[in-house]
Amino acid sequence: MPKILDNIEERINISAFNLFADNGYNNVTMKMVAQEVGISVGTLYNYYSDKQELFLKSFKLSFDQIFFSLNNIIEKEKTAHEFVEVLYNEIVRLRIFGREFLSNKIDNKLISDLKSHIFMLMRFLVYSAEEKNNLDISDKDKERLIRLLILSMHDFAQEFPDDNEGNINFIYQLIDKLK
Repeated sequence: MPKILDNIEERINISAFNLFADNGYNNVTMKMVAQEVGISVGTLYNYYSDKQELFLKSFKLSFDQIFFSLNNIIEKEKTAHEFVEVLYNEIVRLRIFGREFLSNKIDNKLISDLKSHIFMLMRFLVYSAEEKNNLDISDKDKERLIRLLILSMHDFAQEFPDDNEGNINFIYQLIDKLK
C-alpha cells in the first residue's frame, strides 16, 4: 500500500522556497528538494514537472503572503512606516530567492507574466496607500517608487544585513520626502 503523506504539497513548497532562498535557482536540484521533504524524486515529479515550475509556484505562494501582509497594513490604516517595515521584512525573508526572480537569468513567458502580476499588485498597494495617506505623487513617480521599494530593500538587506532598523528608516525617510 502506498505511503500517504500529510500536506505533501505544502511541505514541498516550503522546502523548495527555503532551498531556493538559501542557494539560488541554479544551485538547487529536484533531488535536493525531494531529500529535504523526505520523498523520492519520482514523487516530487508527480507534483511538479520541472524545477522551473516548482520555483515559480514557490515564489508565487511567497509573494501572495507578502501581498496579504501589505494589504492587511493598508486596510487597517496603519502608517506608511509600518508598510515599509512589513515590506522590508518580507523581502529579507526572500533572501536570494528575490534576487533570482528580479534578475533576468530565468527568462520565459511565465516569469515575465509573474513579474507583471507582482508589479500590478504593488501598484494596487501604492495607489491604496496614496488614497488613505494623502500621498500625492505623479503616476510616473509611483512606478519609480515601486521599483525603488523592491530593488532598494533587497539590496539594503544584502549589503547591510545587520542594520534592518536603519535600512527601514532610511527607505521610509525617502518615501516621506515624496509627500
